[in-house]
Amino acid sequence: MSDVAIECDLLVVGAGMAGLSAAGWAAERGAKVIVVERAPAMGGSAFLSAGVLWTATAPATMALYGGGDPALGRVIFDTYPDAMRWLRARGIAIGPRMNVLNGYGYQIDIVAHLRGCAALVEAAGGYVIPDTATTALVRDESGAVVGARTSHPDGDVLVRASATILATGGYQASPELRAKFIHPNAADMRLRANPASDGAGLRLGEAAGGEVRGANPGFYGHLVSESPDWGEERLNVMLAQYHSDHALLLNEAGKRFCDETFGDHASTNHTLRQPHARALCFWDARVHAAYATQAVVASTTAEDRMETALRFGGKGVVAPDLETVARFADERGFDGEQSIRTIRAFNEATRTGWETLDPPRMEECEPLDRAPFYALVVHPAITFTYGGLTIDTGAHVLRADGVRVPGLFAAGSDAAGAFGTGYAGGLALAMTFGITAARSAGWT
Repeated sequence: MSDVAIECDLLVVGAGMAGLSAAGWAAERGAKVIVVERAPAMGGSAFLSAGVLWTATAPATMALYGGGDPALGRVIFDTYPDAMRWLRARGIAIGPRMNVLNGYGYQIDIVAHLRGCAALVEAAGGYVIPDTATTALVRDESGAVVGARTSHPDGDVLVRASATILATGGYQASPELRAKFIHPNAADMRLRANPASDGAGLRLGEAAGGEVRGANPGFYGHLVSESPDWGEERLNVMLAQYHSDHALLLNEAGKRFCDETFGDHASTNHTLRQPHARALCFWDARVHAAYATQAVVASTTAEDRMETALRFGGKGVVAPDLETVARFADERGFDGEQSIRTIRAFNEATRTGWETLDPPRMEECEPLDRAPFYALVVHPAITFTYGGLTIDTGAHVLRADGVRVPGLFAAGSDAAGAFGTGYAGGLALAMTFGITAARSAGWT
């Protein structure tokens, strides 16, 4: 192909959970859809996930734990049942209901869902085209988006479309944008997602008149141990310290800085803002047996988190007493003496004055006093971003004055506002807003 033009009903930029869900939904309803994907294969970060499609149990829960725009959070909650019905109608394998953080969900065969969406696109006369960058959106005289210019190894192609959905997956792979929109420390943050989501959707949407809501610094990620092999996909889960919500997190001064029980994903945001963006994660034998050696969800393998961290180069210690923890902390640049003072004060407060804890503990408030003790240096790693293009509840991209950019929609991590600094299901965010965007574009 070289300097050619093709036409379709719907152009989707990005072939991850949001993009393919939108494409499949529209194609099943008769749309000719073209999906362009910059990476060599479809799937995005969804193919790296555990495939658990979950969300909050009520709008109030969404507002509390998602922490974003309540109206956008309500879209996720209201559209989630439609997403599940669609999956079941297509015969996608779905596991039993499970509890996930502050909500419910199901493990789905995410590969079957996304490949099935691609098959729906092709059955309706459309295409899913990898290795294709979108270089610019095209607008008509009125300012409406009417397609995009794309670049493929075989040549440049102009795609004309009645509607365009941006679903490139956010900007977590861009150190520059992470530092700009999240925090200066974020430039060096570890990436636990696909490397192609570097903000292309934001740049395309902004150039077409959309507003980038950069004031939202939140992101979803996990605390991980360090490793010279970081970057191998398997380590995204293996080195994540999901049990940190039952532990204590201490900064280099040896002091707590957040309510750990709000969740490892929330503590990851707080840790990023600490000196050198790191923390000492401390727990005891009780937490180790109950949480640090158990499977996080049914699809993952139960393993000893400390043993795995140390095996891959993490900096940690299994200690017979707190004095050993203090020596380890000093060796790693933390204030060891203050660290054990903090631990002892925490343990005393859990017995005699939980209300004096600062920061407080919203959930578990039990002493960490059973040897052996565990201390591990952890760092924030990012999965996807919460900031992006400003949208309304129909996934229309908005200008800074609140007016819609005609013909342009955004879904998943290219859209801002559904989550603030909390979390209520990334796959649900992507799939529900993918469906919403397709509906708003005309395929209800």
